[in-house]
Amino acid sequence: MATEQPFDVVVVGLGAIGSAALYHLAARGARALGLEMFEPGHGFGSSHGHHRMIRKSSNQDDGYVPLAERAFELWSALETESGQELLRQTGEIRLVQPDAAGSKRAQAEALQARGFLEVLDAAEVAERFPGCQLYDDMFATYEADAGFLWSERGIITHVAQARRHGATVRTNTEVTGWQADGDGVRVTTAQGAYVADRLVLTTGPWAAELLNGLELPFRVIRSVNGYFQPERPDRWTTEQGAPNFLLDVAEGSYYGIASVDGIGVKIGRSATEWGTPTTARTIRRSIDDEEIAMMRRALERYLPGAAGSELARITCMCTYTVDDNFIVDRHPACERVLLGCGFSGRGYKFAPTMGEVLADLALDGTTRHTIDFLAATRFQ
Repeated sequence: MATEQPFDVVVVGLGAIGSAALYHLAARGARALGLEMFEPGHGFGSSHGHHRMIRKSSNQDDGYVPLAERAFELWSALETESGQELLRQTGEIRLVQPDAAGSKRAQAEALQARGFLEVLDAAEVAERFPGCQLYDDMFATYEADAGFLWSERGIITHVAQARRHGATVRTNTEVTGWQADGDGVRVTTAQGAYVADRLVLTTGPWAAELLNGLELPFRVIRSVNGYFQPERPDRWTTEQGAPNFLLDVAEGSYYGIASVDGIGVKIGRSATEWGTPTTARTIRRSIDDEEIAMMRRALERYLPGAAGSELARITCMCTYTVDDNFIVDRHPACERVLLGCGFSGRGYKFAPTMGEVLADLALDGTTRHTIDFLAATRFQ
């Protein structure tokens, strides 16, 4: 059954980005409707599981740094408003196997010069982070302004606060299409149709299904995470001061979070290295033992004491653009439709900032944030 009166904005997809957009729209007084295929915090997309990493640094001197700084502010503000812990700052250590050209060390030293991190040698690592093992000419970096976000909790909290500000939310509602409708947009679902002045599409790995013929160069990648009981909880629990970790080593690029609240040490490998192309509807949810063994080997070699018994294994999806930059822009064929997609495996931490940007564009037509480098038209 269609709504009796139009909305200012309809947001389709209430994952990390969509839930934040709905919250910012509602907080600014817009008549906002959020449509979600499942329930907020579901396990069928890109943001489920316990936590996601956050940091302020960026390898390039690009537009992501101010967006990340704003995200820290907005996550903190949402914590205050909701009374929920959403961000825990733990620091982050990266173990690096240098390349022959010396570019990895040069990049690390450049980040140190910009004030983001410290470059550590083996002796410093042994003293400060005895749970880490360096070999040969390896070095490490440490970034203090880093930690993790409680990911499902963040989505649920954004939706709850959006409702508190007056947003309407329809869950278990699959959107089947949309079209321009006079001076607005009509969104169709199996339960009926909704009309709004603006439409925000934040559907993660389902994005291609609702682009109405627009082809954007991104691909959906299956990703796997393993969770392990630490053999050395004194070294690999957040409660004992263990940081997040990154491994840039000969075996590949890995990322992880120390055990917290008994969850276990989380580890994953870069999806672009190890993951397989998929779609949101065809992803293989089963996980091979060799996938878990591969991650265990990395922990045992570089983070001894982190990998005891296996506690859990999960899959999720990351949607990567060809240049690994997000797409946040108007639909080229319909200016009333806004796109937030292709977040390339690192979008969660930016969620409140991207939600603020999409709310700005929907309500004001512009934003104070610099997002030119995220334009969809860059692929033309």
